[in-house]
Amino acid sequence: MNIELTPREQEMLAAFAEKQHDGAKDNIGTMTPIHVVERIRKEYVESEEGDAWLWTDDYEWKTFDSFDEMLNHARKATQKEYPPYEEVEYEEVDDVWIESEKTYCKAYGIKAYPCKMVQCTEPVAFFFIRDEAVKYKEGYQAHNCADCRIYTYGLGYSNNGDLPVFRALLMRMGETINAEKEGK
Repeated sequence: MNIELTPREQEMLAAFAEKQHDGAKDNIGTMTPIHVVERIRKEYVESEEGDAWLWTDDYEWKTFDSFDEMLNHARKATQKEYPPYEEVEYEEVDDVWIESEKTYCKAYGIKAYPCKMVQCTEPVAFFFIRDEAVKYKEGYQAHNCADCRIYTYGLGYSNNGDLPVFRALLMRMGETINAEKEGK
């Protein structure tokens, strides 16, 4: 089979074989790396052990570092005067026994929840060559990637599917191009 490759295809295949051979530094601990530019974002999830408070008025969501900060915001946003928590703790208000800041919010109809911040990632772009991922993240897409990282995945333990087969084919093609360059 004869395949005519464009100069760009030859360049990419050669770089792939050069950078991704067994034991290459760019493999980052795996024999079959896929480099992924991932967006890092923060999400808040309801949690009794949380270190933050999430408040909403159904139109916007805001997070606060403490219950007191959230309560001050709720007072301003709703223009209601809520009593200090300490004054109503262990009392019943509107059929709700106030035993925590969360039950205080329920008793006074404040849409707020104790929460904790968790870091999530979502894939943005995939690469065989780590240098190409770096060019994407720090170069031509830097304006979109301020909150991104490059993470390297492997194809999976004992993966007998299609990706290892195509990866090996690309590696052989790149090795052939590099050998021809060196005159072997």
